[in-house]
Amino acid sequence: MRRVAIVTVLSGALAAGVLAAGPAAQAETKPADKLGKEVTTTSQGALSKKDLVSEAQRSGQPLTAKEKASVQAAEYCRYYQRTRGRKASNGKWIIAVTNRLTWCYNGYSVRSYRANFKAYTYNKYKWVWKGWAVKKVTHPSNWAYATSYAQGAFRYTGNGYTYKPYVIIRGYKNGAYKWKTGG
Repeated sequence: MRRVAIVTVLSGALAAGVLAAGPAAQAETKPADKLGKEVTTTSQGALSKKDLVSEAQRSGQPLTAKEKASVQAAEYCRYYQRTRGRKASNGKWIIAVTNRLTWCYNGYSVRSYRANFKAYTYNKYKWVWKGWAVKKVTHPSNWAYATSYAQGAFRYTGNGYTYKPYVIIRGYKNGAYKWKTGG
């Protein structure tokens, strides 16, 4: 029995514990301040094995033969994605960290998983990308779940403070998921 773990890192930063159970909410917000408002957006859904293989190919990270076999051994695949950051009053992202976990499972174990991480800053001179504070994906020895962690660091030059939005996603062997966001 082979299981495969894939980590894909996509960083567009300079290009322009306890987890809470999460419903498929589209946006959570905190009140706006002069630095924008804190926002979390979500997308999720089932994914066919064929779509998963095609998606990997399009992302430039095609699956190996061993990875394809692991995906084919699973009954189901799905993804869950959350973006956490700050938006301006006009609705455009100022800074953001995106964590997407895609996992395949059969009810008894997670057969394979893939994590994609992205970071974004609208103005790289005002919001300086300092890099990833945390960027990893793990699983326990029994493969009951896979957990991806993403936390970026952005220094705001206006006050010198470093903002660290984060997203943690855990996908389970039965297709359920939990998440936690903050920063």
